[in-house]
Amino acid sequence: MPRLSAASNRLFTAALLLLALLVPFALPAQPRERWVIACDSFFPPYNWIDADNKLTGMDAEIVAALVRRAGAEPSFEPAPWNRVQQLLELGRVDAAFQFVGRPDRFEKFHMIGPFRHGETVFAVGIDGITDWEKLDDLTPFSIGMVQGYTYGAAFDQATFLRKENTASDNRLLLRMLAAKRVDAIIGDRVTLAHLAQQEGVRDDIRFLAKPFDRVPRYIAVPKAKADIAERLSRALVRMQADGSLAAIQRNWE
Repeated sequence: MPRLSAASNRLFTAALLLLALLVPFALPAQPRERWVIACDSFFPPYNWIDADNKLTGMDAEIVAALVRRAGAEPSFEPAPWNRVQQLLELGRVDAAFQFVGRPDRFEKFHMIGPFRHGETVFAVGIDGITDWEKLDDLTPFSIGMVQGYTYGAAFDQATFLRKENTASDNRLLLRMLAAKRVDAIIGDRVTLAHLAQQEGVRDDIRFLAKPFDRVPRYIAVPKAKADIAERLSRALVRMQADGSLAAIQRNWE
């Protein structure tokens, strides 16, 4: 067998090196994992279904960015809040948001966050309650709330309050207040103000000056999905450190 010349050897070696560099690029890209993420289908401006039937909103954008930073793709499953909690309890989703921190939830799930804070307030009619200092002050009044929502231990455990939990979402809650079916409602300030403007009742309600609580919001992950929880937690730390989480929030302000 004839021996290759030195020049031929060099060409052959170069060709092998080029082939080694090109082969990885010729292979098809591996599909990313898809994580099913449940959330409230109507909680604007944090998440809601837009005219193109897509989930949008500040929290939807934050969670999508966190999932992608964790190396996966989000597949959102919007639903009424009670259904969101059922899906999480049954382990039929990989995660769900935006949960208020509560001791039993920290025991049952991996709670990632907080990724955002909100302010819970009381809203009343223009001629309604003037102010409050402690929950006891609200005893004479009926207070509307959304079915299945948690508003913090102090409110949740206040059995002396007259709570009306017949609303399925915050829009219906505002309608109850506008129709004077309740004396007050409780909820996230930004959400209630946003919806009141949409419903044309912004001039018919006012927020009591004293907020009820500053509320941290979490992503909940089933206990059986510890790897997903760990990856989301690391992604959150990185996005907080590099400013990308704050940038998303600023874009929605």
